[in-house]
Amino acid sequence: MKKPNNTTFTCVGINNAISILRSKRFTVTNIDLLKNGRAEREKQLTALMNSMPVNHCEKNVFSHKYSQGKAQGIAITFSGNVFEKDIPEYADGKNVCLLVLDQVEDPQNFGQIIRTAECAGIDGIIIPKHHSASITESVLQVSQGAFVNMDLYEVTNLRHEFEQLKKNDFWIVGLENSIDAKPWHTIQYTGKTVIVVGSEGRGIREKVLASCDFKATIPMQGKTNSLNVSATVAAIAFERLRQLQEI
Repeated sequence: MKKPNNTTFTCVGINNAISILRSKRFTVTNIDLLKNGRAEREKQLTALMNSMPVNHCEKNVFSHKYSQGKAQGIAITFSGNVFEKDIPEYADGKNVCLLVLDQVEDPQNFGQIIRTAECAGIDGIIIPKHHSASITESVLQVSQGAFVNMDLYEVTNLRHEFEQLKKNDFWIVGLENSIDAKPWHTIQYTGKTVIVVGSEGRGIREKVLASCDFKATIPMQGKTNSLNVSATVAAIAFERLRQLQEI
């Protein structure tokens, strides 16, 4: 796996700013702060911005550059590697869960999945280099700072990575609506587990699905025959968390 070069991003909002400023992973190059705005009154932010490069902006200047309501009075520009270099072996890991996104190309879904996965205690997210949304400011923005605390990996060949993960005692579960899939809540997600999800339209690629040890499905009760992929991730991730709490 190749670690991408440093990239510069700008995110807005208090949650994003706090997460980025707390992190040691990124270099903050600029902060635009709205004078007398909500962020300027946030004591936690004030402490974190000490000795940082802050531009105190008038309302007309800030509003021209950013959507004021969404920005909450702060925009932070930073650089660094969002992706980790290599997927660990997790040799000492007892209950480790990795999430794989195959053909999930919508940035909004990707960002929401990062946020949900981090809240549910997922240990890392793996995306393929050529069949996934890339890391953009939109993805990071929607994650609301969760990307800072989530290990993200970009790989060239998912099936090759699956082989390595299986050697390290991981079971791989693919979420797919098929007749041979088991109901999602009947599968054990404790231990070392990889959960694979695909896009709503195309699902998981056939060869990737063939590399999974199990298939799981979430039965639909309404007339719509598919869930948004971020909703699917939430259901599975929190089912795993429930199972862990019962151990």
